[in-house]
Amino acid sequence: MKPTHHKLLNTIALLFMLVMNTLAVSLPIGGKTTGELSDLYPNLFVPAGFTFAIWSVIYLLLVGFIAYQWIVSDDKSKVEKIGNWFVLNGLANGSWIVAWHYELVPVSIVIMLVLLGSLIMMYRKLNINYFGKYGIKWLVYTPISVYLGWISVATIANFTTVLVSYGWSGFGISEDVWAVVVLIVAVILGCLMLYRHKDIFYAGVIAWASYGILSKRLADTVAMDAKIEHTSQVALYIMIIGILLTITIGILGKRKSQISN
Repeated sequence: MKPTHHKLLNTIALLFMLVMNTLAVSLPIGGKTTGELSDLYPNLFVPAGFTFAIWSVIYLLLVGFIAYQWIVSDDKSKVEKIGNWFVLNGLANGSWIVAWHYELVPVSIVIMLVLLGSLIMMYRKLNINYFGKYGIKWLVYTPISVYLGWISVATIANFTTVLVSYGWSGFGISEDVWAVVVLIVAVILGCLMLYRHKDIFYAGVIAWASYGILSKRLADTVAMDAKIEHTSQVALYIMIIGILLTITIGILGKRKSQISN
């Protein structure tokens, strides 16, 4: 595919995402907002409403991501490596809105997995590492990192919603323990991304989600929230410490490399 066609398709995919998400709020699609639909399937993993403002950040970053493709003339740039995965992601993003707003919960998780899979493929194609020897591509790496971080959290939340919609009892595991388990999984993912890719932005999203869950639970007086409150607080601290350590080690490593050269 010619580079210009590739950029054009990516641009159309982003416009499709933005239009569908705008309609989801302005109409809204299906007669209910995304937040109202989320409230139909209450669970302890859902963060406070303000947490979802991260979507504004994600779309702003994606606009920069697309702009970068038009500005950089090098056909062999990192962005070219993603192939059609961004287009697939855009189609999945808009389709998820439709499935969610028409309460097709099982369909929504399938689409969410496509969203997650396409982002993982883009992440791998770009070989993201924030302290690698090739330097940082802020308008390339950061949008994908933040987007992948949030979709990782959203996939867990979406999967939990599917279980709630079917009245799943968690194999006898209480709701608060289940929420603790899935939050621990999210923290492990954040730590792995810090260790393998020095991805402070992915970890930052996990920290943001943890803060959102903590805020939601603190606003609730239900006694069974205690476990998830403590876990989300610890998760927040772990992510913050991990990010600071990664930045410190990365800076020191770069200085050492510059001195040796």
